[in-house]
Amino acid sequence: MGTPTPAVSGSETPRLLLVAGEAESTRVLETLQRADLRVSAERVSTQDELRATLEKPWDLVVCGSELPGLGFREVAPWLRERSRPLPFVVVSAKWDEAEMISAMEEAGASSYLEQERLATLVPVVRRELKRIIERRQHQEAEKQQASSRWLLERIVDSLPFVLFAKDAEERRLRVVNKTFADAFGVTKEWLLGKLDHDYFPQEQADSFVAIDTEILQTKKLKRFEEVARTGGVDRIYATRKLPLLDDAGEARYVLGITEDITERKEAEEALRKSKAELEEANKRLAENLEELKKSRAVSARTLASYQQRALQMEIIRQQNEDLDRLATELALAKRNEEDRAREAEAAARLKSEFLANFSHEIRTPLNGIIGYCDLLMREEGSRLTAHGRRDLNVVKKNAQTLLALINDILDLSKIEAGRMEIVVERVDMQELAEECLATVKEYLKGKDVELRTDIHERTTYVRTDALKLRQILLNLLSNAAKFTESGEVSLTVRPEGNEAVFIIEDTGIGIPPEQLSVIFEKFRQVDGSSTRKVGGTGLGLAIVKELSKVLGGGVEVQSTLGRGTTFTVRLAGVLEGDALGGSRELDKPVSPHDVGAALAPIVQGGTVLVVDDDPLVQHLVSGQLGPAGFTVVTATDGLDALKKARELRPHAIVLDIHLPRLDGWSVLSTLKSEPDLARIPVIIISVEEQRARGFSLGACEYLVKPIEPEHLVEVVRRSIGTATGAGEVLVVDDDATTRELVSRSLRRAGFSTNEAHSGEDALLKARVSPPTLVVLDLMMPNLDGFEVLRRLRAEKLNVPVVVLTGKTLSAEDQALLRDGFAGFVQKGGHALEDVIGQAKGILLKQSAQRAGRLPRILYVEDNPQNRDIVRRYLGGLFEVLEAEDGELGVERATREVPDLILMDLSLPRLDGWEATRRLRQLPAAANIPVIAVTAHAGREYQEKATAAGCDAYLTKPLDRETLLETIRKHLGRGNG
Repeated sequence: MGTPTPAVSGSETPRLLLVAGEAESTRVLETLQRADLRVSAERVSTQDELRATLEKPWDLVVCGSELPGLGFREVAPWLRERSRPLPFVVVSAKWDEAEMISAMEEAGASSYLEQERLATLVPVVRRELKRIIERRQHQEAEKQQASSRWLLERIVDSLPFVLFAKDAEERRLRVVNKTFADAFGVTKEWLLGKLDHDYFPQEQADSFVAIDTEILQTKKLKRFEEVARTGGVDRIYATRKLPLLDDAGEARYVLGITEDITERKEAEEALRKSKAELEEANKRLAENLEELKKSRAVSARTLASYQQRALQMEIIRQQNEDLDRLATELALAKRNEEDRAREAEAAARLKSEFLANFSHEIRTPLNGIIGYCDLLMREEGSRLTAHGRRDLNVVKKNAQTLLALINDILDLSKIEAGRMEIVVERVDMQELAEECLATVKEYLKGKDVELRTDIHERTTYVRTDALKLRQILLNLLSNAAKFTESGEVSLTVRPEGNEAVFIIEDTGIGIPPEQLSVIFEKFRQVDGSSTRKVGGTGLGLAIVKELSKVLGGGVEVQSTLGRGTTFTVRLAGVLEGDALGGSRELDKPVSPHDVGAALAPIVQGGTVLVVDDDPLVQHLVSGQLGPAGFTVVTATDGLDALKKARELRPHAIVLDIHLPRLDGWSVLSTLKSEPDLARIPVIIISVEEQRARGFSLGACEYLVKPIEPEHLVEVVRRSIGTATGAGEVLVVDDDATTRELVSRSLRRAGFSTNEAHSGEDALLKARVSPPTLVVLDLMMPNLDGFEVLRRLRAEKLNVPVVVLTGKTLSAEDQALLRDGFAGFVQKGGHALEDVIGQAKGILLKQSAQRAGRLPRILYVEDNPQNRDIVRRYLGGLFEVLEAEDGELGVERATREVPDLILMDLSLPRLDGWEATRRLRQLPAAANIPVIAVTAHAGREYQEKATAAGCDAYLTKPLDRETLLETIRKHLGRGNG
């Protein structure tokens, strides 16, 4: 056991007086000692000892029950007779309520305890001793405050000028100093509470009152001087008055400072006269000097003029020569710089052309190698020998290794050329981490290494470029896996301030200290010798460093040789905030992946137009999409693609960028400009990574060759699902530009839109053709967005609403919107992106409802057997929720809003009648059907249940068919 701590914080050990038997005292001290509570204790057992001991300073008295004649009734008067009464605690051998009342109310004890619950003495002692110390501190603070008041009063009285303060309402003096009182020959006490008219002449007092009124109204400082007769002599006084404002900015007092400035004025006047005399003398001296200068200048001007003219001509000649020489040098330097710039531009253009050709020429055959390996493994896998399958895997793995090396070189070249583009998107860190770890597992086959992830809740989603973040994490995790033979490799993601911190830690061989400063340089490796065990080009960490900079962060490394390495990547400004301020599902932005994943099961195949001039790619994509249930149509150039798109209206288009006759960018732009084709999702497949341009032109996905077959099939399914699930969105805004911008953005995301220019127009169109979603501006003339929302709800048009507003919403505004089932998005920044995310979230929710979830029944019953019977009766037909008492039933019904409630009437804590009455008072549960289920069969119980708000009444034991029929009746045949 460690050193006991004091009972409360303080510099002294609390003193405890025990008026108890020896056994009681021992138990009390042992209890305090077990709680590590340090006190200084003394025990008394007789009245004489008590009388003598009470002269000492004590903090708390514990009075036991074992000493006759020294119970709490005898001890209490002794304690009250002290100058400062002592708090005491009564410890009784057993609980006696009458004795407890007597101890607490009559004797004034702080607490009453029984010996069996002596452990509760610890918090009691802590509480009482803490109160004592707080009282000491309060007394000390009062002493200090009194001392401060005394010091402040002495300082004010010692000031050599008059100081006073008047209240703003009556203009009576509230503060004066001794100098003021001495000037009038009165006491400070006589002055306090007086008005100006009580001690000044009428005219002077009226002037002062007018000045005070002006100061209180303007709340500004005012200075003025006056002449007053003092002791039979006229004296000059300067006064400054200013208002004293409260926290609300209102003037409560006028503060004045008056000073006798007669001597200072006299000195200033004398100084002014002396200065004037001195200036006059200086003026006469200057005139004399000027005359002297003129006479001397006339004599010297003729001689100097010839010399100066000759010197100036020589200087001008030299300057002209220097300017001519400088102009010649600048012209030559300019020509040289222009030549070098043209050479650099040509070199950069040649390099870019080379990289583009290199990328296309290398990735195209790699696409064929990897694609045909997958086709052979899938289509001919059963006919291949084990050696054949192994050889195909070796070919595919080597092709992927070559692809990784090419990607590293191209990425580094893009970074050095400043052409690395950033596509900011919402990144699911859990999903990204799983993708990276699945790839890294290939490096760990045959090794005793555990992969581990730890993602903080605040970093579940980040906003950055997903591909580049994936590349950073994959490079670092791959390095860790290569150099770790046993132990673990971990990925930790956590927030620090406004930064997201990614930590990749391993238990591998580590990095020598002399290598840490150079590992991020290009082509540098920790072991670059010809005998090294692990391969690589030395570009991975250089790319990690540069990509971290591109994403607005940096990377650090720490390593211990033989024990492991830790890489830390910090990205600023990528944490996702609570932009919508709500926790409901509708308010959360939903990624296109989530929408597609929910809607894809609705789509059974579909027609896909594959546009690529390479027959090899056409064959590969057809081989990948055909077995997945899609009908594939191909086109070899841009014009052919547009023709077939107009004829066939495919469900999705897979588009290459490098096409003959008409390139992919032009095809994409044309598709999105034609209303009949604009809603077809376009998936770009290219050897170039230009996602930003592709997305800006309306592409729904962008894949870089070579691609994984499963990924291609998933993207096509997701895209077709998103397109077919879209509904009409009504965009309401009085600003035509905003309407056009929102509508075009939503149409590009696959939605059909309609527009309304005012609140009245919106209500009319919503009544005629109810939309899937309303995008609503709040600030509109005549009928604002809040009124539109109220009328929509009043007319039972429960269409989801996304509010797009530039207004800063108060808590009441946000609550009103949430009550109207509306999410809200601030204009500016990522507003359109968030609107599209919310629109897709609504489609996701509606799609899940169309897929057909089971109606939810809440059964409120305290008997487990009855709950089990009903659960089995309803299993497979309904989703059953349960609550064990009335209070839990009300809470769960409010939180989860079931479709129907089965309510037992005899419940603990809150019976079924009262629970039903409370539900009927809650807006969220007021319309939920409630069926009473009870063993009470009397008519009076049934009438009582109906009065409480129950819609039906069933008596136990329940018949399954009757129960199902009653539930279906109140749910409606569609739900039943």
